[in-house]
Formats: sequence, structure tokens, C-alpha cells
Amino acid sequence: MSSIIEGEKPIEAIIAECGSYASVTKGASMRPLFKTDRDMIVILPPTNPLKKYDVPLYHVGDKYILHRIIGVDEARKIYIIRGDNTFVKEYVPFDKVIGVLATFNRKGKHYSVNDKGYRLYSRFWNWIYPFRFIYFKSRRLASRIIKGKKTQNKDLGS
Repeated sequence: MSSIIEGEKPIEAIIAECGSYASVTKGASMRPLFKTDRDMIVILPPTNPLKKYDVPLYHVGDKYILHRIIGVDEARKIYIIRGDNTFVKEYVPFDKVIGVLATFNRKGKHYSVNDKGYRLYSRFWNWIYPFRFIYFKSRRLASRIIKGKKTQNKDLGS
């Protein structure tokens, strides 16, 4: 999600006034599920305590963030959250959640967060996280090694 456009009402005000908020997505943190400017989301106010795999909307500064819950710490009243395309955990207090993903249109097709296919995707994507993390870090390391060797070869050729 992106920051508020000047002159627009904050999303929490829109949800309070209309009961929901709909928008296209911005950013790459929830890829491959959502693609910037292609997919439409509908956010509803949270009515129940959120649980693992729910996708809350919250903000940090003037940026709204839509990431998946990967754990709940009841004792500290925080959600442990991570974007589907990120590797950093975020810790969001229960009371900082503005809304929760209810439905979305992806590639022109409508989905509910209650759809069996979506629920399987959420669990699978979370399950493969360690493999994605290792792959990402290995690729990054290989890139650094290759760049280092190219730099070394250029220095030797001078």
C-alpha cells in the first residue's frame, strides 16, 4: 500500500464512514499475490481477534501496510507480521490494526479470504518461507562473489 495522497481522507476515516475501503494495491511486498496497480483489495474493520494468515492493514508513519500475520503473541498483544515477498518480521500491536483484507480481485477474478484455494496459498507460502529465504540469501551471496571477481579482474587488467 502507499502513503496517503494529500487531500484524501485517511483510510481509517473512510472505513469508519463507509464500513469498508477498496483500492488497487501498490508496492511489491505482497507479491506474487498482489501486483501493483493491477489487483483490487477490499478492507473491512476487524470484528474478531485476528489470527495467523489474516492480512491486516496498519500504518507506519504516513504509509499504509498490508502484510500477512505469521504469529500472534497474546501475552504482549502483538501480531508478528511479514509481507509475502519480504524477509523481515514486523511487530504490530493489536490496537494499531485499521482493517483486515476481506476480498480481492486478482487478474480480473474475484476471491474471498475464505476461499479454500486462497487459504491453501496462505499456508503454503508461509510453509516455504525458509526455502525462499535460503534461495534469496544464496543468490545474493553468489551475486556478490561474482561482482567481486569481476572487480578483481578489472583491477588486474589495469
